[in-house]
Amino acid sequence: MHDQRTSPAPRRGHLLREGYRNSRKGKAKFAGKPRIGARISNFFSYLISSSAIILSCASPAPGAGFALLQQGTAAMAQGNAFVADASDASAIFYNPAGLNQLKTPTVYQGVFINYPDREFSGGGLSSQTAHRFYHATSVYLAVPAHPRVALGIGFFSPFGLGTIWPPPWAGRYVTTFSSLKTYNLNPVVSVKVLDNLSLAAGFDVMWSRVQLKRKRQVFVGPRQFPDGEVRLTGDGNGFGYNLGALYEPVSGLKLGVSYRSKIFVDHKGQAALNLPPPLPSSSASGRANLEFPPSLTMGVSCRPIQPFALEFDTTWTGWSSYDNFIAKFDGSIAGTTGQRIPKRWHDSWAFRFGANYEVKEGMKVRAGYIYDMTPVPDGTMDPQVPDANRHIFTAGGELKVFKRFTLGIAYNFILAETRFKDNTITINSQPLAPQQQANGRYNSTVHSLGLSWQFQF
Repeated sequence: MHDQRTSPAPRRGHLLREGYRNSRKGKAKFAGKPRIGARISNFFSYLISSSAIILSCASPAPGAGFALLQQGTAAMAQGNAFVADASDASAIFYNPAGLNQLKTPTVYQGVFINYPDREFSGGGLSSQTAHRFYHATSVYLAVPAHPRVALGIGFFSPFGLGTIWPPPWAGRYVTTFSSLKTYNLNPVVSVKVLDNLSLAAGFDVMWSRVQLKRKRQVFVGPRQFPDGEVRLTGDGNGFGYNLGALYEPVSGLKLGVSYRSKIFVDHKGQAALNLPPPLPSSSASGRANLEFPPSLTMGVSCRPIQPFALEFDTTWTGWSSYDNFIAKFDGSIAGTTGQRIPKRWHDSWAFRFGANYEVKEGMKVRAGYIYDMTPVPDGTMDPQVPDANRHIFTAGGELKVFKRFTLGIAYNFILAETRFKDNTITINSQPLAPQQQANGRYNSTVHSLGLSWQFQF
């Protein structure tokens, strides 16, 4: 069961150059079909084994709200302005229409490490989230099946969140622990319908795991006991689709657009209220629905002066789908059969600028900037996702180490604007006490490092 947007996550949840060649007549024909079939099989075996590793060790990674856009180091290094470039296998996420630019089968893997720091001060008190590293992994496989058809499959985490506040902090009755982990399997096909126009489509199978914890005051008559803990855990899956287009009206100028649909997930799991001894604890099965938002990205890439390339993207995300967090229990826990917390998020925009410079063949440096607008309104802003407008400064590059093997690196510094909370949080229409609201100032920074390798067969 879960609710969230940023900061980039999924333990136990109670809740694929050989293949075709051109004949002298210019027609495409396959050569060595058994070998291609074997390679495709090996590619998919690699994906499955990599996925198993990811599922066993992936952790939440901070992202925009709780959307994660760090899915490839080339994009990450140039401000995620990549929808009109889409020149490596990570195009499966950013714009699958870019796969037609790849001339050989390609395998790509990236690892993204994040170190967030959130701080609170208000009412004479201060606190900060636990310092820890979060990581996520992306795996992409792309195959040019025909001069005009490219196939691909990706495995990545499109949404995630990890926030750990210390148990005694001022907002402990709002949240102490939040974790959202998602894993998405995304097969795609891209077709070059014209020499300068490619269209693509794919579908998504997404798994989601969530866990939420908060403290609760415990009174029996006039006597107050140590705090109890409310815990919600759950997992579920959902389905969606993605579309992409890449158009080059004139040489050196490319236009890209990519759309990802909303994905509805019904999380099923357990709700528990753990009380201090000798009081009895209670639990019940339950469910919570979460609609992951749709997004639309549009961008333009140009090469005004070789060997420079510039790109500008803008992304709309339909966060208004997150209106309320609602959990329903199959039984009664402390006299309630559910939990409802208003969110009322609104749609938001992000603006991305990126540039790259080809130092020499096989070596590029990249840099960029992102202005990411928060979807969280003042009225429902809470420390579970203390989100704010963000400025993201990016840099990195890649180096072809061998003829077919490329290494990539990217660094992002994410600086959130100071956000002040001065509202009233309600749970099941009942406001928390003023001293439990954790009103005050919130600051956040994130250091993010991406590493990747790509092999072209």
